[in-house]
Amino acid sequence: MKIKIGVDGGGSKTEIVALDQKDQVLRCLRKPASNYHAVGIEQAVQHIVEGIRDALQGDTLEGIGISLAGIDTPEDWNIMADGLKQNLKALSLKTVSSQEVPVVLENDAFGALMSVRGKFSGNVLASGTGAVALGVNTEGEVFRVGGWGHLIGDQGSGYDIGRKALAAAVASYDGYGPKSLLETKITEHLGLAQVPEISYWLYQPNRTNKEVAALVPVVVETARMGDYIAKLILDESGQALGLLTRALLRKTHGLEVGLVGGIRHILGFIEPSLLATIQEEFPTVQILKPNYPPSVGAALLSMVSQVRHIAF
Repeated sequence: MKIKIGVDGGGSKTEIVALDQKDQVLRCLRKPASNYHAVGIEQAVQHIVEGIRDALQGDTLEGIGISLAGIDTPEDWNIMADGLKQNLKALSLKTVSSQEVPVVLENDAFGALMSVRGKFSGNVLASGTGAVALGVNTEGEVFRVGGWGHLIGDQGSGYDIGRKALAAAVASYDGYGPKSLLETKITEHLGLAQVPEISYWLYQPNRTNKEVAALVPVVVETARMGDYIAKLILDESGQALGLLTRALLRKTHGLEVGLVGGIRHILGFIEPSLLATIQEEFPTVQILKPNYPPSVGAALLSMVSQVRHIAF
């Protein structure tokens, strides 16, 4: 049987799928994280290659699409491509015509784009721990907005929401900011005895952005309780993501955008400000839900010629 393999990797897990010739999922499995910034290049490569090997099961390959968080610069791409090259060679991957298998390596936003409609076109807003918008116009030109990381970007992301919630909690405690239930809710959630321990928790050397982003459900719960500051943080997140989307739509001239990532789980809280912000400039914009999971999007990406391929 001829199959396509898709790899969707991030800082917490890697999902691998094998698709048949009708693009139906034959196998789906998970491996540990494959963002090399989080786990190192050796571990990232090992998890990806083991996943591909386990998904293959003797079938003939049409292509492999690898869509990873952390592939943001040419240097990132070269590091990961070099790490994967020798390890994939050891699997002796061949197509039905005994040619080298096409292997695509791209940022996870590309898999997210393909997950919306299964086509290398349109626009996607991918927001989880970080935030990035990616689009392809009718001429096939690729545009990216955001994805600059938590120090200078990622406005509206899960990390941004979590960071603002921590800031609001200590501001409430100190009295230089409005009183907020986040002060007690976050302290309780983190298992801390008192608010001053937040700084000790936050500044641990191994503290990850994902752990900060994991505070989003606490913010949502606090907003449900009517807390003004929690509501404001979520509203500001929607506005920031709306501005990111507007910047992309100006470049691609599109009027549809797919929403992918953890953002979808809190859409009820951020959608009003997200939509209002986009519609200030693009009043007829349509928001789309993805048709496929990102790992399937990665597999479909393996058949796209306008993306970066690993040369063997």
